[in-house]
Amino acid sequence: MAKTVTSTSDRKLRRLTMVAAPVLLLGSLAYLTVNEAPALRVAINGIVCGAFLATGLLAWARRPANRTGRVMVATGLFLLLDPLQAGAVPALALVGLIGTTVSDILLGYLILAFPWGSLRSNVDRVFVAASAVAMLSANLAAFSGFDPRAVGRDYDNPFLLIRDPGLAQAAVTASRLTSIVVLIGFLTIFAIRWARASGPARRTYSPVLLPSTVLVIAIMVNTILSLFDGPDGLRLAAGITQALARAFIPVGFLVGLLRTRMARSAIADLVVELGETPAPARLREALANALGDPSLTVAYWSPAVDSYVGVDGAPTELPLEGSGRAVTFLERDGQPIAAILHDPVLLEDPGLVASVASAMRLSVENERLQAEVEAQLGEVRESRARIVAAGDMERKRVERDLHDGAQQRLVSLTLALRLAKLKLGDDGDPEVRLSLDHASDEARSALAELRELARGIHPQILTEAGLGPAIESLADRSSVEVAVELGTDRRFTPAVEAAAYFVVSEALANVAKYAGASRALVRTEWLVDELTIEIADDGIGGAEPGSGGGLRGLEDRLSAIDGRLEIVSPTGGGTRILAYIPTGTPATMPG
Repeated sequence: MAKTVTSTSDRKLRRLTMVAAPVLLLGSLAYLTVNEAPALRVAINGIVCGAFLATGLLAWARRPANRTGRVMVATGLFLLLDPLQAGAVPALALVGLIGTTVSDILLGYLILAFPWGSLRSNVDRVFVAASAVAMLSANLAAFSGFDPRAVGRDYDNPFLLIRDPGLAQAAVTASRLTSIVVLIGFLTIFAIRWARASGPARRTYSPVLLPSTVLVIAIMVNTILSLFDGPDGLRLAAGITQALARAFIPVGFLVGLLRTRMARSAIADLVVELGETPAPARLREALANALGDPSLTVAYWSPAVDSYVGVDGAPTELPLEGSGRAVTFLERDGQPIAAILHDPVLLEDPGLVASVASAMRLSVENERLQAEVEAQLGEVRESRARIVAAGDMERKRVERDLHDGAQQRLVSLTLALRLAKLKLGDDGDPEVRLSLDHASDEARSALAELRELARGIHPQILTEAGLGPAIESLADRSSVEVAVELGTDRRFTPAVEAAAYFVVSEALANVAKYAGASRALVRTEWLVDELTIEIADDGIGGAEPGSGGGLRGLEDRLSAIDGRLEIVSPTGGGTRILAYIPTGTPATMPG
């Protein structure tokens, strides 16, 4: 986030102003009181000058890099000189006139420079400079023709240069007309700016431009009434309106500051919202809401096309300077990530845009990291699936080798022993016959064990007949009474059927070895795209899947195909194992 660097001299000047401003304000009000000014004028002067000074100091402290606060303070300080015009000291009256004129010029600068704190166009600069020269010249000319004795005051004007009453009145009229022309210029600039402003810009301008417009109109009305000697009541009302509008202008700046603070408080909500990794369209909406700019768009950097692209992947042209749009870039390690295209008025508070950009950068980084993790998890899943598939293929190969190799040799050996016994005949040596019988029995036992081993490695019945018959075969060979309820006789992919078979096989093996159960139940059910295998027993319970062993291996096997295993095994309450295996579309129909 961008940080504002405040110089030591700036801080000292601000602190000095904070001490001097209240003193000067009280002195100005005291001067008015001593010169018997009406209480209403004293109150209005105190409110207007105090508003500019207080709000200006606050803005100066909040945004030292922005000139707005300093100009507001200067406006208030020059406005403190206005009461000097009410005294009987001509030199001080001239100072008061100059102070009031300069405060009006600074106020015009302040309004046109809002919210950046500096004038943005040559037209504004020329207009402010021309207005300053015209107003100072006209007001000084009018003052040089002012004769206090002509209006019943008992002192002279040492700066009286225009002694002809007609020329003096012409100078006053010229001063008022100059004011009207300048005010019309301000209204024209206000109208053009408002017409060209975007929604966010109008929301930013409105707290200041509205009271400024009322002030300009009130001054114009008061000036016109002065030209034509209008009713005193109307002139008083216009003067009060003018004073109140002038007091509300710094309030408008304060509203702008508070609005920015409220906008920054929305960054916390934005971070939470972006933390949910929204879709690109929702991301744009979240950023637009946080910055109050419905026209905001987001462009993403695409290394493939070496350019920024929109959500739809189409290339996005970044706005050029002077196009009425601004760009905030997001980078990571010097490499572009994205760009936020927004209203340039938002740059008035770079901290706000920087905060939003940082929040978005976190979101983009979160999405990138999540994508990397998902990719890695995908690779792990694929790797585990390949390992399981390779293990199953190896099981089939070993089972086939046993069936075609060692099993066939044992069958041949058994037949050879029987043939040898037949050739020996009944008259043969009894001990030899006994040895042949014993060898034949051992060969048959070895053949049975080998067949059992082959079935455990990979049951041929699973491949040939399917999951249902394979489960019934497991139940028949179990040493515990097992009831089987088949909820489907569909065929599934080899990976699904192998996983389901080994779940039942391992569970029934555990029932026989550890559960101390008298009976067990195996139930299958298939709904839409998931096969559920349930194995329950009435044993002692207490099975712990996390302790390793066969159940942990089953969890790994099921995870490889995105399945899951649930085990409910309270001590003394039996064990219930549920395996959920995603199947997709069944491989074939039964039959």
